[in-house]
Order: sequence, then structure tokens, then C-alpha cells
Amino acid sequence: MAFDKLVFEEHFDGDTLNRDVWDYEIGFIRNHEPQYYTDRPCNIFVKDSMLHIVTLREDYEGAKYTSASINTMGKYSCLYGRVEMRAKLPFSKGLWPAFWMMGENYPVVNWPRCGEIDIMEMIGKEDDPGSNGEQTMSLHYFSKEANDIHSSIERYRSPYECFGDDFHIWAIEWEEGEIRWYFDDVMTRKAPLTEDMLGCFNKPQFILVNTALSDWNDNERPDDEHTKLPQEYLIDYIRVYQ
Repeated sequence: MAFDKLVFEEHFDGDTLNRDVWDYEIGFIRNHEPQYYTDRPCNIFVKDSMLHIVTLREDYEGAKYTSASINTMGKYSCLYGRVEMRAKLPFSKGLWPAFWMMGENYPVVNWPRCGEIDIMEMIGKEDDPGSNGEQTMSLHYFSKEANDIHSSIERYRSPYECFGDDFHIWAIEWEEGEIRWYFDDVMTRKAPLTEDMLGCFNKPQFILVNTALSDWNDNERPDDEHTKLPQEYLIDYIRVYQ
């Protein structure tokens, strides 16, 4: 299926975040992560038609690190289509930049019944520098068959040593029965949407962009020696085609 009609475009023009589309997350939000999300200009700002998410090492509100996370919950969501982002990622031990989606029925039905599509996640690993050129592509959902959470995760090691060296494009193409992932227009994964999971992926989803620290298993904790901060996540644009 060709997705050639542009229905959403965010180029981060001007000098402030478009609050008609985006909201900030504030505080300790998910996964026992060590960073405190803020809306302060030192953690997130718009400049030169780019969104800058800055992760800092500082003592703030009981945290040793601060960063930023934004989403379109309650303001913009889509069902099916091509969702893409052009960005340059931060990288160092424990940094966890992501571009992802969740069902607009969150938090009414809570996670994972709302469904989660991870278009791109990158976990910086001190003992595996090449991981800074490896992306994770995931689906998280409530399995009716197992009556429990289920995660379908695959990884793609790119030809690049580090995603922080240049800008790249990450995307999904989402249809009724399938999701395909792309990196610089190369398909990196294809996953069928089965009957077991369709209740989570046949409803509109909203968009999230953030830099967290550690990972979902709490394995890659940042530290003073190996985690080089500050780091910037630079986002040129986000687009949706249908």
C-alpha cells in the first residue's frame, strides 16, 4: 500500500513548542528510570527548525539526571499510515532515546491493553560501543491467548557505528494486518498483526518522543565514569502519511 497523502507534519518552526499538538511529561514517569523529565529550556527547546531534547547530569527534584519527553496524547493520533521521523540521536552509556506510539485509549484501559508501537529505541551500552548503531523495534500488547502482557522485540544493527554521527530517518508503515519498520527507507522488520493482538493495534495511537536513561530491564544504568553528559536528541521533523 502506498502512503502518499501527508496528513500531519511537525517541522518545529519558530522558537517554542507547538502546544496545540504537544504536551510535556513532568517528573519520574516510567520504568523506575533515574531521570526527572522537565519542561525547562535547558532540557527542551526549539531552535533552527529543530527540537532539542537535552539530557543533563544535575541534582534536581531528587534525581541525578534530567531530560525531556513530549507526546500528542489527546491532541493528535492516527490509525494506520506511515509515521516517520528524521533525527540525530544522543549516545553514551545508559542513554535511551525513543520514537514511539501508544493507543489513545490510554490511560482508560492502561498499558499494555492500549498497545505500544516502538518505532525506534536505542540503548547505549558501555561494553558494546556498536550498540549505538543498533535499534530496537517492538510491539507491546495484552495477549488474549496468554491473558498477560506480551512483547514482540527485534533488533537491527545498522551499517553505521553510531546514530549520533548524522541524521537518519526512522519510520513504520502500519496497515490493518501488518506493521513494517524502516531505517533510511530500508525495511528492517515486518510483523503480522494477529487476531491475538488486534484489539491493541486497530485503534488510533498518539506519538511520543523522549530521552530516558537505563532501559526497560534496568540493565544499562548510567554512571559518572562512562555516561558522557550533556547529550542532545535533535529532531528535524515528524510526519504522518496515509
